[in-house]
Amino acid sequence: MKICIVGPSGAGKTTIANKLAEQLKISTHPFDEIYWNISGTEFVKNSEETISQGIKEIILQDSWIVEGAYDKRLLPLLLECSLILKMEVPLYLRTIRLLQRYLKSVFTGKRPKETLKNTIELIQFSHRFEQRLENFLSSHSQLSRKVISFNNFSKAINIIQTGFKNNLPDSLIHDSRTKKG
Repeated sequence: MKICIVGPSGAGKTTIANKLAEQLKISTHPFDEIYWNISGTEFVKNSEETISQGIKEIILQDSWIVEGAYDKRLLPLLLECSLILKMEVPLYLRTIRLLQRYLKSVFTGKRPKETLKNTIELIQFSHRFEQRLENFLSSHSQLSRKVISFNNFSKAINIIQTGFKNNLPDSLIHDSRTKKG
């Protein structure tokens, strides 16, 4: 099972991906960790070669979840996956989350540091995200067929349980039957 979760900054992709990975017993890969060198005090973009190598390493795995905001470099992963979960969360909520992430970074001294300038840029990016992603997906018909929109963990699990019954761990199938009744 290979799943991509796409959505704007502050949507909650990382949280959902981590929960899904735990439930499905598969690895998760934040695209930010491929795109950015986060070993220093500032966010620095990795080289194209490093990004390409990170993507190739993921593709070679049998199953995975990759989460990230849209970037053209995600295309090989989007083509390889069997499901694209498109996260839809209102702009006001994403803005609140991005501001909270910034404040948490300031108060905890988290590295690499989030700056107010970067946070404002992320909010602006998040505002324009849906239209840019829609344009990208519609220009690749093989991707459009894989996209299902969702807005919370329960809906994501339901989509996966419906579409991948034969590939799910027994515990997840049992959990869903138990919850239904």
